[in-house]
Amino acid sequence: MTMMDVKDAMFHFASAPHRSMDQYTVISFDSEDTEPPSFDQVAAQVEHRARLVPRLGVRICEAPGQWEFPRWIRDPHPVRDHLVDHDLSDGRHTFESFVAELASVPIDATDRAWKIHVGRGLSAVDGVRGAATVVVVQISHALSDGSVGTHIARALFGRAEKTEKTENPALPDPVASRARPLYDAAKGAVLLPLRWARSQIPMVRAQKKYLAAVRDGELVVPAPVEAAKFNAHPDETRAVHVLQFPKSQWTGGSATVTVTALTAVGAALSEYFAAHGEPDRDDLRALVPTALAASVPWPAVNRTLAAAVTLHPELGEATRRASAVAEALALQREHVTDHRHLDATRSAEVYPAALVLGFGRHGRRTAPRTGTPDRVNTHTVVTSVNRTSLDLTLGSARARSCAGVAALGPGCSVSHAVYGYGDLVTVCVTVCPTTVPDHADYANILRPAIDETCAALHGTATTAVRR
Repeated sequence: MTMMDVKDAMFHFASAPHRSMDQYTVISFDSEDTEPPSFDQVAAQVEHRARLVPRLGVRICEAPGQWEFPRWIRDPHPVRDHLVDHDLSDGRHTFESFVAELASVPIDATDRAWKIHVGRGLSAVDGVRGAATVVVVQISHALSDGSVGTHIARALFGRAEKTEKTENPALPDPVASRARPLYDAAKGAVLLPLRWARSQIPMVRAQKKYLAAVRDGELVVPAPVEAAKFNAHPDETRAVHVLQFPKSQWTGGSATVTVTALTAVGAALSEYFAAHGEPDRDDLRALVPTALAASVPWPAVNRTLAAAVTLHPELGEATRRASAVAEALALQREHVTDHRHLDATRSAEVYPAALVLGFGRHGRRTAPRTGTPDRVNTHTVVTSVNRTSLDLTLGSARARSCAGVAALGPGCSVSHAVYGYGDLVTVCVTVCPTTVPDHADYANILRPAIDETCAALHGTATTAVRR
């Protein structure tokens, strides 16, 4: 793929100075009794390994006027120019404030599509016994989803070093081509009428089949519901709360980590909203990114679709609530991965780029930056990524945790990212402190909600090896 797919292009253009849509992989390395690696040593390892990751050798070239989708081109910058050294020994930053600061600043993917931030000198990092080195891999969402982030983390820091370039059939890499912005723009403008005419029949057919399935009840699409406090439009400020739990606390019962997290988040939201004058909300929902199977033909880098999962907070008993959440999750996964929904989503690929991007640009320009919408599809985001198969090292230092940050967007001021690595499950709560100034209260509600949910679903103690 030399031209960007429409879905990846929308991620690229949705990122703005006031809203980062980038993917963040946050790795905490522990040097234990040895000296922590210097920035030069970190750079040497990344330089050596990045050359075997084709995806890290491209950037984005936009067509003037957005007459055509952007093109992938070669990134001429040396790998070292993608690394940023952060000396955090002055005590101004905590682990959470460092991650929050990075999460508020998007990268310019037309210059560099990725960066690696190296935080040195942090003290009191949970789970780290010796000197901590915090590495944050920041990459444009147009170039990466959660699965790609796992692939890149393994390639750069995995214990088993790759010796040659490898292709993952499930994660095809973009192919760099020569930059031709004026040619692309002219071609897109000239062919717009023809492309529009050709797009109508396949688009109409796909949409009709999908809407018929919805109308007949074969596919369930949740109707919009009343917004809540967390649906305020965020500004560019970010705060992060990182909660760590032993993996053993999340296992033992039949509920998956994703269902356990959704069940706990539903309880925490219900308690928080009740304390803020919104009691008895039985319509709370979470947006859950759902990965497509490797067998599904998909032209985009991002192989996830959004599912709106009802959290059933009206069911007070945790096991009943988890069962209802699991059923709702399965129903929505069936919906978003159904061939009729996939065909309707893919039908946008044949629509002229100038019209797709133009509609998106108009929507972003006219969308309110403040306030809260009246109706929404979901009230928060819960993303879950399993990285327990990774064993990451940085020189002699070993990774103790590998987490991430789920982006905020219009109508979403709070998100949750649940990551499994080693013997830990890390829940990273990202908030906009402007719209949710008492975000620490919510984090303090969420932690015991997770403890209680895990105890009910998995019969595990909450005092084990949590760090």
